Amino acid sequence: MKSRVIALLLVAALCLTALLNGCTSKPATTEPATTEPATTEPATTEPAATEPEPENEGPVYGGVLKVTINTDATSLDAMMTSSADNQVPATHIFETALFPDAGGQIWPGVCDYTFDGEVLTLTVRDGVTFHNGDPVTIDDVYASSQRWLANVKAAQKQIGDKSDGFTVDGDSIVVHFNQPAPLALQTLAQYDQGLYIMPKAICEKYPDSDINVESDLIGTGPYKFVEHKADQYVRVARYDGYVPTANEGATGFAKPKMAYCDEIYFYSVNDKTTRITGVQTGAYDIGVGVPSNMLAEMGSDPNLRLEFSDLGIMACAIFNNEKGPCTDKNLRNAILACLDMDEMMLAAQGDASLYRLNPSYMMTSSAWFTDESLGKYNNRNLDKAKEYLAASSYKGETLRFVTTNAYDYFYNTALRVAQFAGEIGITIDVQSYDNATLKEYRSNPDMFDIFSGGLTAKADPTQIAFMDDSWAGFWKNEKKTELLDTMSSTTDFDTRYAAWVDLQKLIYEEVPNITFGERINPIVCRANVHDIFETTNKYYWNTWKDAE
Repeated sequence: MKSRVIALLLVAALCLTALLNGCTSKPATTEPATTEPATTEPATTEPAATEPEPENEGPVYGGVLKVTINTDATSLDAMMTSSADNQVPATHIFETALFPDAGGQIWPGVCDYTFDGEVLTLTVRDGVTFHNGDPVTIDDVYASSQRWLANVKAAQKQIGDKSDGFTVDGDSIVVHFNQPAPLALQTLAQYDQGLYIMPKAICEKYPDSDINVESDLIGTGPYKFVEHKADQYVRVARYDGYVPTANEGATGFAKPKMAYCDEIYFYSVNDKTTRITGVQTGAYDIGVGVPSNMLAEMGSDPNLRLEFSDLGIMACAIFNNEKGPCTDKNLRNAILACLDMDEMMLAAQGDASLYRLNPSYMMTSSAWFTDESLGKYNNRNLDKAKEYLAASSYKGETLRFVTTNAYDYFYNTALRVAQFAGEIGITIDVQSYDNATLKEYRSNPDMFDIFSGGLTAKADPTQIAFMDDSWAGFWKNEKKTELLDTMSSTTDFDTRYAAWVDLQKLIYEEVPNITFGERINPIVCRANVHDIFETTNKYYWNTWKDAE
């Protein structure tokens, strides 16, 4: 476990450590996911401390871990939900057929696998059981696959449309592909609506809806569901029948899951200051997103430890590309030309050490990173902005920018966009709602012109949310579709990368949305807590606490 941070470090030291990447490991017994480089997710990093922390003897079992999520979990159905506050507790209960490591390589999960590019075989890993004690059978995997194909667009697009479907063959499932499927394994293994394995009876009970009876939350994960008290917490307990994988040397989600703590409480805490001060008082063990004005205080407390993590979140403004004034790309370009991205990210993060500028929609550490922006990113030019505005159909309408103050990087950047755009005569009304209302409004083209977004890191550019025509913002473009088709029809990385560069050029030509930069997240832990997540997604099954 990393050393205790005793004092806040110099900005330069923080920036340097924040650039460090997590190591990637290639499975020894399983073929790699694809022939292309995978996204490398930076490991959780922190500055060196001024004093060494005493060596711990190693992980110990026992204790209760208290962590925070931002809002109450409204669904714990990992296959169906795409909300982070739902996914964090849900992924301790349910597991995918395959697991990705911190670098994007694919390892055995609930299933062992073979894949030669044309035929995929899945076989249930020895010893895997559900939380009710029943062994996982190939019929459960098949039923899960059918529910998955019927409800998850990525599943149908990357596997269903490219194959003859899932077929049971003895104790295995076989998928025969009839065209290249470069993202098949990543789609099966992905955290966000991957192939989560559930009992056949549950799949048949909920063929196209979320699991809504708590007793039906039966997974294979290292923790089993215990209770959910609305607007308070989700509680899970170690599943004593869990059998970890034998993924020696794996990182991230593919690393064997040990379930050190007896129980984990996921407390829903909307107020960011309360989340962090709660760690200071001992009400919680871990808090993510320390406000910049609290870093010094947290860093000087000997009972706490600060870590700095790339959670792979890009602060963005998403335009309504379907209805209203922002359907005019000249207006969208005018707003982009107004923006100083350092000012935008300072508004988002509060300190220059907590962000990095990035014109790409893939992380700077990714093999897919490109700085191509047609010269438009962070190129504030009010004269050019006025030219775009004059060429647009904008007639002085007030643009509705819907956001929430639950996240500084949403609300504060919305205010700065309104300020910058106002300098050339664009009127923006920033409307703040609770997070649930924001999600509702952004899906209705009658309710917004711009909304605040946080696009998350993906293993592949084709998985970015707005590549889906129906995603909030509703960006549809024939050339986009053609380039995505190119990327989905070959496993050759160079061909796929060239198409991605062209696609990013198209994004900066059309400006369906604006990315401001990458966020670096400070995390505060109690000093007796060790080994938190090492990927852009949060998990705590390998976190442990000193014996009391």
